Amino acid sequence: QSWLITCPVFETLFGGARGGGKSDGVLGEFAVHADSYGSNAIGLCVRRERTQLRELIEHSKLIYGPLGAKFNEVDKMWRFPGGARLTFAYLENDSDAMRYQGHSYTRVYVEEMGTFPNEAPIKKLIATLGRNPDVPSRFIATANPGGPGHLWIKQRYIDPAPLGMKIIPTQHENPFTKEKFTKERIFIPSKVTDNKYTYTNEYIGNLYMAGSEQLVRAWLMGDWNVMLGAFFQEWDTSKHVIKTFKVPDSWTRFVSMDVGSAKPFS
Repeated sequence: QSWLITCPVFETLFGGARGGGKSDGVLGEFAVHADSYGSNAIGLCVRRERTQLRELIEHSKLIYGPLGAKFNEVDKMWRFPGGARLTFAYLENDSDAMRYQGHSYTRVYVEEMGTFPNEAPIKKLIATLGRNPDVPSRFIATANPGGPGHLWIKQRYIDPAPLGMKIIPTQHENPFTKEKFTKERIFIPSKVTDNKYTYTNEYIGNLYMAGSEQLVRAWLMGDWNVMLGAFFQEWDTSKHVIKTFKVPDSWTRFVSMDVGSAKPFS
């Protein structure tokens, strides 16, 4: 949580396993942001389903209430003493992200991003950031291995830096000025061992009883190489991936591709 709050990188994935205190980290990050920028701090916190959002709101009351913030039940908005605002919303359908295109935020949080099958709505939310040059904006998401969005999240945040804590740069070009600029993202690991309040035998025992060995590895260890729901669930990178080597010219080449959908092709 300390790394999350002090991280200067624009785009952050926070998490990787159950019980690491991800939601508290996100709620705390906005409290610090609100204290620093007052009425210029405008945040949006999104989850996929309404029921998930309800629990997050109830949890936020434990943190923001003692700080003097007031919650509007109709608008699902927290208003802090200094004027900062944080709105909670849910995106049941990917097209719901279009509703926010005219908005301007300094913080966008996506809780449990693995529930989003693709990154399209996420990128639309990111586009609402950065319009106030006086306030540094950030996009922060939490996620665990597994879920509909496992693959695209792994490819974007985990594969370039599996252990995290490494800035991943992407270069772009301004089409109007032709100026090149860099956007950065980072994966900050958060596991049950980082949280003294959940790092107990009872909680860890409950995770062990959650299901298959693959599910336990994903939830407890934060193993992104686990392919939950895949046909070959015994896949283990340490056993089934070999180091790069020059393939002899005499070897037969066989190439296959699977885009992961039954229709129109695979």
